[in-house]
Amino acid sequence: MKRIDRMQELEPFGVIPLTGESDVHMHRILCDVTAKGKAIVERTLATELKLSENWNSGKKDDPHVGSLLLPFEFVPSIAVFALLSDTDVSEVWLMKGGAVFGFGVEDVDLKERLRTHHEGEIRQVFYPRPNDRNLHVFTGRRA
Repeated sequence: MKRIDRMQELEPFGVIPLTGESDVHMHRILCDVTAKGKAIVERTLATELKLSENWNSGKKDDPHVGSLLLPFEFVPSIAVFALLSDTDVSEVWLMKGGAVFGFGVEDVDLKERLRTHHEGEIRQVFYPRPNDRNLHVFTGRRA
């Protein structure tokens, strides 16, 4: 099982928090992103991003490709799509408190124990899909 409930826990997914001092409102965190992190944020928002210049270079084999200011409230949404992008995750739970759990197929017993323990706290359950958009039946277009 994987759990994300803080901005720092998005780092393995390519969203690297740097500082809150960059935002004059002190509401958002400056984050560098790798190509993987950029793709996850774009998937979360269903749009292409034009990023600001990255602040740090990152690793040679996984460079930072840009930066953006992210509100703390975005963490649960980005975490859902980060975990859905993980091939080891077969089910994602968004909890009412904002924590996000990602379960692998081997987590059956753990998932049942947590379902009992967190009864009433699960806000939504997600499963990996081949596409994030539904097909509009009448037009045949992706909504």
